[in-house]
Amino acid sequence: MALVLPLLLLILTGIVDMGRLLHQQIQLTQAAREGARLGALNGTADQVRAKVTAVAGARVTLTYPTGGVAVCAAASQLGNDSTVRVQHTFQPATPLLAWISRSSPITVSAKGVMSCVG
Repeated sequence: MALVLPLLLLILTGIVDMGRLLHQQIQLTQAAREGARLGALNGTADQVRAKVTAVAGARVTLTYPTGGVAVCAAASQLGNDSTVRVQHTFQPATPLLAWISRSSPITVSAKGVMSCVG
């Protein structure tokens, strides 16, 4: 029993870490999608960033890679897209998830694309 308990706790905390990682991935995907939707409705890049930050939540620190926000112009043509790319650095609580991914911290990213409405 004394040998099994540490292994069981490590696996259990690894499962909790994986749940946290998936939750943050879902948050980022939803935030990128909402930002792209606002950008497709002629929102500015600053408005899109504010919307993405609000949807992602205060506990998630976002970074935007180069070209991370592309919004539609006021007179954009059909076929153009509004694109939002966001990244977040996830720090696992246990070494198990870091060992599996071969990196710590883990970079979580998401992309949202919506067609411009013209």
